[in-house]
Amino acid sequence: MPYKKTKLSGNNKGKVRVSGPSGVHAKATTPKKAEAQMRLLQAVEHGFKSGGKKSKSKIKKKK
Repeated sequence: MPYKKTKLSGNNKGKVRVSGPSGVHAKATTPKKAEAQMRLLQAVEHGFKSGGKKSKSKIKKKK
């Protein structure tokens, strides 16, 4: 999906909004955070699963 960043006017100088076809995803955020948000949305769309931990089978336990 195409996501876009739009500048906000008024009291929100220097702030942007991230929106996509399904609605607004971020309001009055900084441009740096908006870029990160857009990258995350694209990654999730292409199969990325955030918040996961490494499986315990790959981590060796010391006895």
